[in-house]
Amino acid sequence: MLAVLVATAGLSVAWLGPNHYRLGGAFLSDPARGGGTYWSAFQAPLDSAGKTAALRVNVLTYGPSGAGLLAAFGADTITELVGQAVMIDNETAQGAIAGYLLKQGVPPELKAIWVFEGVLEWTGPNSYEAIGINKIFLPSADANGDGLPDPGATPVAESPMHDFVNRIVP
Repeated sequence: MLAVLVATAGLSVAWLGPNHYRLGGAFLSDPARGGGTYWSAFQAPLDSAGKTAALRVNVLTYGPSGAGLLAAFGADTITELVGQAVMIDNETAQGAIAGYLLKQGVPPELKAIWVFEGVLEWTGPNSYEAIGINKIFLPSADANGDGLPDPGATPVAESPMHDFVNRIVP
């Protein structure tokens, strides 16, 4: 029992060591290095060690691929995307965010569900790379009406993503 306690304490101390990046803060994408799309992200830590966080991402402007995505689904706007991330080692978090492609109107019309799944690979205390895959689902993929694609649903479009992100530091 003592060995388990000592090992657990050692892992906890190691996790909080100097090489442990923490989730939390406000970030902006680097459009010059990430394909021309401007987006902002807010990470709200869910624990004091910064191992888990709620995520909020707002797409501010998009390039030709984003415009093509909206046009392909008859949408004209992208909602904010929300989700969560968890640190899986000292410099990598794994997470997912979800949002919607909408056609403006009264009421707005849901055209597609956008899910990003991937990792945040910290490259320094104030920067990370977001690497993963964007998946687009038709609204019919949410048969149970909970706002997310049902388990086992097949996306109608997928594309890799690799963006560079910088923390806003005072």
